[in-house]
Amino acid sequence: MIKAIGFDFDGTLIMSEDKKKKEMAAVFREKFGVKQNISRTYDALLEKGYTRDAKVTNLFEKYVKRKPTKKELKVVADHFGQHYAQSLSQCPLFECVNMLKELRKQVRFLFLLSLENKKEVMKVAQHCGVAQYFDEILGGPTPKVDNLEHVLRKHHVKPSETIYIGDAHSDVLASKKLRIKAILLGKKHTYEQLKEDLEADFVFSSLCDVPFSTLAK
Repeated sequence: MIKAIGFDFDGTLIMSEDKKKKEMAAVFREKFGVKQNISRTYDALLEKGYTRDAKVTNLFEKYVKRKPTKKELKVVADHFGQHYAQSLSQCPLFECVNMLKELRKQVRFLFLLSLENKKEVMKVAQHCGVAQYFDEILGGPTPKVDNLEHVLRKHHVKPSETIYIGDAHSDVLASKKLRIKAILLGKKHTYEQLKEDLEADFVFSSLCDVPFSTLAK
């Protein structure tokens, strides 16, 4: 029986990946004079499951040819965080997000888990009206595997009783490290090959296709 279901945020419940890519390119252009290829490299980093600081460090090493200072990491965090929330002020939620209300009645524990800064995710989730459906909201700078371990430990649920839903390969990999059931969303994946390679338990084109009433039993 499934007792806990978790959701990634960006790209799963809210359409934000393109906006994040643009903001990261903007901060590198405006603050550090890097004008090319940030968006493309950021895209590649999304599947790695890196925290925001790890992504920024990778971009610095590649384009600025050194590691960022703590002050520079804060500059990026402040700029990105402010514009991240502003860019999502109109709440571009995916269809079927309203199923959270019904799902809340079916399982013991619902959680939201993102790699983005926890405070920023909470702010956007509250503004967009979805925070009310979650028992806990988790985010960066803590890695996803550590946050998933926290969910299992604090809420006394077994991996076999837990499902995590995301749109990136790294979401599946984080789940499988702890033997949590993984649902992968998105049309960009080659379904059967990806399911075989990553051992995702389920693969669906979109959130609307997930049969929650069946899975929660």
